[in-house]
Amino acid sequence: MNRGIYSSILGNDFYQNSEKELIVELERYHKYWYDLIVNPNEVADYFNSREAIVSYLKTVKKNVDDHLKKRFVYFICSRTKIRFNTNKKPFYNPVTKKMKIHILVGKSEKKQIIKCQFFDIPTNKFCKPKLKITDKYITITDSRGDLVTASVHDFIEQAGINLGLYSNVEYVGYTKNPHTRPTNSSHAGLSDVLYKVSNESYDIFIYFNVFKVTTQAANNKAKLNIVISNAMTDELDVELEGKLIEKCFIFYFDALSQNRNKDQEMTELKNSLDKINNENKINRVNFIYEFEEENEYGVFSSSKVLPSINHTFNVIKVEDDVKINTGLKSYEATI
Repeated sequence: MNRGIYSSILGNDFYQNSEKELIVELERYHKYWYDLIVNPNEVADYFNSREAIVSYLKTVKKNVDDHLKKRFVYFICSRTKIRFNTNKKPFYNPVTKKMKIHILVGKSEKKQIIKCQFFDIPTNKFCKPKLKITDKYITITDSRGDLVTASVHDFIEQAGINLGLYSNVEYVGYTKNPHTRPTNSSHAGLSDVLYKVSNESYDIFIYFNVFKVTTQAANNKAKLNIVISNAMTDELDVELEGKLIEKCFIFYFDALSQNRNKDQEMTELKNSLDKINNENKINRVNFIYEFEEENEYGVFSSSKVLPSINHTFNVIKVEDDVKINTGLKSYEATI
């Protein structure tokens, strides 16, 4: 990628003398259920889900390295446990063409019914498919005999079913290598979460996020604004960008389970904010975290933040303190 024309902007007097802000938006995400790493052969004897996930994440890393040169900021989340109720058979209604499937929610295994339709591609119509259900997986056989297997979570997400649940952020980190960190169970933050969160009540999910970072430069005298992607200019190097985003999310979600290194994390955040202010005249970092297509697995919370499909906030340094302002108005004021 030729960055020459964009890099030249950095030397422009107008750009150098302008007050600037960063705008950080979710570009893409990848998630997986940690159970697929811990129990890799539960799907089928011939299929290793851990190997499949690691292989997929290696491909994701390569694509990002080839085109974006980004770091992954990841959320380790707890989510209310859901299982299929194998004691209750699915029921098909030939009039509505809908299937009732029984599930169990939470530690108390609260019984619920979900309704969904199955579309058979070979016959181009809604159908009553052959289903094989275990507590964690559903296998669907179409009219040609082809099989598709999905975890209970993937099935509920893909069917667009809303159970009123959310992903609670327990830990925020960043990595260059998503196929090894925190996939490797030796990761200290992951170990802390697994120790503190009851596996009888919750499932663990890991979300890998890649962010689009743009710089907005405003010069009131010239009455001119410039908005340009950091990927084009490398104004902030990839390590600084990744660490800055990670630290801002750490203190936005402020998870109780991540208290161990909070003093050091705050010092690093202050240093990063000072660096971009002194060297680049960037005085505020604005965030908007929201999935492009809404679904229940995009609703996030923490021990300090209420569940929401949209997390909008900005981070500024005022004297020796870091302030985090929340709400859509704080972001829209910069647009």
